[in-house]
Amino acid sequence: MTLEEALTRYIDEISRKKSSQGFDRDVRLSRIVLDRLDRAQPLEDVSPLVLGRYRDQRLKEASVSTVAKDLDLLKDLFRVAMVLWKIPMDGNPANTLVEHVSNMGRSGGLAPGERLRMVAACDHYKNPILGLVVRIVLETGLRKNEILGLRCGDIDLSQRICHVPKIHLSAPRQVPLTKTAVKLFQRALELEDRPADTEWLFYGDPSRFGDRKPYALDRVFKKVLSKARLKRIAFDDLRTEAMVTMGEVGLSAGEVVAITGSRQVRISRRAPEYRVEKLLERLDAVWPDTNLPPLVARVEEEPLPDEVETEPDEKPTPRRNSRRTGGTFGQPRRF
Repeated sequence: MTLEEALTRYIDEISRKKSSQGFDRDVRLSRIVLDRLDRAQPLEDVSPLVLGRYRDQRLKEASVSTVAKDLDLLKDLFRVAMVLWKIPMDGNPANTLVEHVSNMGRSGGLAPGERLRMVAACDHYKNPILGLVVRIVLETGLRKNEILGLRCGDIDLSQRICHVPKIHLSAPRQVPLTKTAVKLFQRALELEDRPADTEWLFYGDPSRFGDRKPYALDRVFKKVLSKARLKRIAFDDLRTEAMVTMGEVGLSAGEVVAITGSRQVRISRRAPEYRVEKLLERLDAVWPDTNLPPLVARVEEEPLPDEVETEPDEKPTPRRNSRRTGGTFGQPRRF
């Protein structure tokens, strides 16, 4: 079986059972692999040396995380070939390469001082929703789609629980809230300009059709960090920073997984030490309570000069055509 035949069979038998996003990713990565490796090479002859050359070539074209995804596909391909297809091989040649590439990435957490600068920049933005979202992620470790998909009814402040609904392949779960997170959610629920026609907790502006969607976070977050000269920070780094902080204050790896919903470590969520009541007791014992600064009043954007309304009796001054034609009645000049 050649490398091309193995990837084609893998996509037909394995990738089709994944989600549409996973299937499209495997198809795209397989094309990249076949363009840079020998398609006709037998699968048994693919050695770590061949994959090492492929890795070095891809590192000149893409980032470390992208190359790691390519090698993860090859690693799973060789595993399926040995276990399911019973192809005799000495071992998985992609194992050592995956470990090497994963060690080349950046370490988790933010650099010293970056967290304070980032939180201060988001707090001073004209829309207070941005600062609330950033602070809540640092307190709870919620994912971006989870926090933007919350509705007002998902927050139970009396029990200090956030009910995260099912999103894509993620199962619904209950997230215990720290005392600081309860204050933040209380502020989000009591925003003065909250419209009555939406149930999103973090709402956006109405579209041209009149409906409201969740808060558009990506462009605003990048804009604020660019002004603060923190371009290297991505929104996913906030979740990583929250998990690192939970480990530093004394929570165990299982407790961090139970709170954040991470899939890196498998735990039994029915265990008594991972129940919400026990997690709340642990958070009260180790997590510090933070005093929040006052909210910044929301500032409406100034309308453009063309959008300024004129009085009914006042006639708008017509615009003069600045293009000089040279002829009579706007006709082009004849030579």
